Amino acid sequence: KEMGKITAESTDEVDAAIGLKRKWLNMVQEANEDERLGDGTSESVIVRDPLGVVVVISPWNFPAGEIPLLALPALAAGNAVIVKPSEVTPLTGALLTNAIAKALPVGTLQLLQGDGVVGEQLVSSPDVHMVAMTGSSATGKKIMEKCAKNLKRIVLELGGKDPMIVFADADLDKAANEAVLFSLSNAGQVCCAVERIYVEESVKPQFEQKVVDIAKSWKIGNPNDKGVNMGPM
Repeated sequence: KEMGKITAESTDEVDAAIGLKRKWLNMVQEANEDERLGDGTSESVIVRDPLGVVVVISPWNFPAGEIPLLALPALAAGNAVIVKPSEVTPLTGALLTNAIAKALPVGTLQLLQGDGVVGEQLVSSPDVHMVAMTGSSATGKKIMEKCAKNLKRIVLELGGKDPMIVFADADLDKAANEAVLFSLSNAGQVCCAVERIYVEESVKPQFEQKVVDIAKSWKIGNPNDKGVNMGPM
């Protein structure tokens, strides 16, 4: 309701976040196990300690999926986490963060609401040891600049300009369907959405017509209604 995602996409997002959490946690556990190195005459042990406090700044286009994607690995590695959801989707962010926090020691996972001013204070704080953010390239540059002053660790998932390439021997029906699906899903508001398409000249007219026909069949409307393919932006 906060950002207009249709019910089917919302359900998929939540199911994916829940379904993959065990896989993520297993990966984190394996990555943080002590590593022993040696040549038979000497031995070294690499021990990975928690960093401390990790700030998670999550986006509005996937308000349920991105928080566990960024926060759970940090928590599993032994860090405390502060989540600042997008100011556009504060209720979803609060619902998810508070639900996870109930299963953790008090204070381990905290929620802080606000806009970019709040985010800047978090990123600049000397008590924060790492920042994980999904969002725009412009915001990513600002975060990188702030963190560089103290060599603070960062993880940034930013926007892209993703191409699709269609050759003459491609299955044009499938290619056209995928082009529309990955251009218009979530109202096109996805960092890895198809945003430009290169088509071999000999099949360009046929491909274009197929894309137009499929796009025309998409139903735009109330995201809670059945049969709707795309809600508001």
